[in-house]
Amino acid sequence: MNTKTLKQLLDSCFLARRIVETLPELPHGMKPRHIHVLDTIHTIQETQSACRVSDVSSALNITMPSITRLIQELHALNLVEKYADENDKRATLLRLTEQGRTCVKYHVTDFQKEWTEALNELPDEKARAVTEVIEKLWQTMPRKAEKKNDRKN
Repeated sequence: MNTKTLKQLLDSCFLARRIVETLPELPHGMKPRHIHVLDTIHTIQETQSACRVSDVSSALNITMPSITRLIQELHALNLVEKYADENDKRATLLRLTEQGRTCVKYHVTDFQKEWTEALNELPDEKARAVTEVIEKLWQTMPRKAEKKNDRKN
């Protein structure tokens, strides 16, 4: 890849961020990251009977302290219920409340279905290729801030 192509790719990433920023308005107190967590809990609940905090952390590649904070915020918004596992009282399980399921339906399921229909002429292979490129950008991105912190320690 040459520098000009990389610049075009980075410009597209900025455009992608603008797209994400213009998604449907969220209910008061909610952040786009909350929707991502709700969707992940929903997906885990569909594939396994129980959803642990650690399952969400792993699925989203988010640290346990960060995901715990997000889940506490969602619990305070009455979108997620926390309860003890009957077999292991130390484990905290999660499930969406009715309000949480409604939120996922509106902000994820219905929204993505409508957008998918508008993009029906775009082949899945092209979308997967874009995803691979963005993931590769993330993996190879120079981490100057991290390097500076490493030198200080």
